[in-house]
Amino acid sequence: MTPYLKQTLSNGIEVIAEKFDTVQSVSIGMFLKSGVLYETEGVEGVSHFIEHMLFKGTKKRSARKIASEFDRIGGYLNAFTAKDYCCYYARVVKDRLDVAVDVLSDMVMNSQFVAEELERERRVILEEIKMYEDSPDEIIHELLSQNIWKNARLGSPILGTAQTVSAMDRDKIYEVFNRQYVTGNLMICVAGNFDWDELKMMIEKKLKKLRSGSFSPRETLPKPTCDVSIYQKDIEQVHLTLGTPGVSFSDSRRFALTILNAAFGGGMSSRLFQEIREKRGLAYTVYSYHTSFKKTGLLGIYAGTSMEHLGKVLELFHAEIEKVATRGLSDKELDDTREQLKGNMLIALESTTNRMNRLSTGFLYDVEPKLPENTLLPYLKTTSEDIKNVAKEILDQTRMAITMIAPSPDAVDILARSSFGGRPVVSYVAGKNQSS
Repeated sequence: MTPYLKQTLSNGIEVIAEKFDTVQSVSIGMFLKSGVLYETEGVEGVSHFIEHMLFKGTKKRSARKIASEFDRIGGYLNAFTAKDYCCYYARVVKDRLDVAVDVLSDMVMNSQFVAEELERERRVILEEIKMYEDSPDEIIHELLSQNIWKNARLGSPILGTAQTVSAMDRDKIYEVFNRQYVTGNLMICVAGNFDWDELKMMIEKKLKKLRSGSFSPRETLPKPTCDVSIYQKDIEQVHLTLGTPGVSFSDSRRFALTILNAAFGGGMSSRLFQEIREKRGLAYTVYSYHTSFKKTGLLGIYAGTSMEHLGKVLELFHAEIEKVATRGLSDKELDDTREQLKGNMLIALESTTNRMNRLSTGFLYDVEPKLPENTLLPYLKTTSEDIKNVAKEILDQTRMAITMIAPSPDAVDILARSSFGGRPVVSYVAGKNQSS
C-alpha cells in the first residue's frame, strides 16, 4: 500500500496527494525550490519579495479580489518563504477546491508585478525588516545562522536587507520569477477530502499555460564557523544563542537528534526549562531547536535573560550541554519524550495543512513521506545508544558559535570569564541594525 497518490501530469508538474474522508476540508499547497539558498549576491530577499507580489494582482484579479474570493467561501489563503523553498497554500471546504486551484494557479502564472504595486510592497517589506530589527528575540536566530554560515547562502536573511530590497528593480525581480516559477520546479501537495481524478483534471486545465522548463540550482554544502559575535543594542535583556551544524533531512540521525532536542530544550519539562527557568528563575524564555535542510541542519539553544544573570545562564548552558553530551538521556527521559512526540505527531495529523506540508519532503529533500501510521516508527526504534552517539558528536562545545544581542559591552567580559571564555570575539557591533 502506497502512502499517497502521485503523478506527473502531461505538462510536467508533479502532484502528490493524501486522501481521507474523515474531514470536510482539503488543503492544497504549491511548493517551489526558492528562498535565499538559491539567490545570488545582491538580490538577497528576492524570493520573499516575489511571494508578496503574487498577492498583488493578476491579469483578471486585483489584490482585493484574490482575498475576497476566499473570504466569500470561508476559506484560508496564505504563503511563506523559508530558507530553501516557497509555499503558496489554501484550505477550503471540500466542494470549493476548484476555487483554491483556480486562484492559486492564477497567482503563479499571471501575476503582473505592476510598478505601482511593486513600490508599495517594497515599502511594506522594508517596514517588515524594521519590525524584525525591533524584535531581538526573533532576529537573534537569523544572526546565529549568519554567524554559523558566513559567506554562504544559508546564512543570508530570508527577508533580505534594507539595501538589497531597496536596490531591486522590477526587471531583476521578474527575471527570477520567470526562471523559478516553471513546471519542473513546482510540486502540488494536497491532503484531505477530494476526488483524485477531478483534482488532476483541474490542475491540468488551470496550469496548462505555466511556463515550461526546469530549475537546477547549484547545491553546495556550506562550511560552518564557530565564531563569537556580539551586538550591542539599547534593550533590557540579553538575547543569547549557541548554535552548531545539525543533520540533514535525509540523515538517519535526525530521529535521535529530534528526541534529544525535545528532552534537552523542547518543552516545559525539558532540562533547560527546568534548570534555568523553573528552579532558578533566571529566564522567562529558554529552549533549544533543530532545523534540517537538504544537506545540513542547525541546532540552536536560546535564552533571554538579564545582564545580571548572564554569567549564571552561560554556566548552566555549559553544564547541561556537557551532561547530555557525555551521558545522553535517561531511560525515563527517552520514554517520556517518545510519548511527547507521539502526542504531537498524532495531533498534527488531524490537520489537513500539516498533512499537506509533510507530502513535500520528497520534492524538497529527496525523502519520500511515510504513511501516517509509520511516521512514529523511526523514533520508536531509536535507542539510548543512538542518542548518546549523536549527542557526543553534535554537542561539541568547542565547535559552537555564540551570538548575543546585549544592552552593554560588559557582555564581552562576562563571556570571557565563563566556561566559554578563551575564545575571541570575532565580531562586535555597537549601536546599529543587526542585519545591515
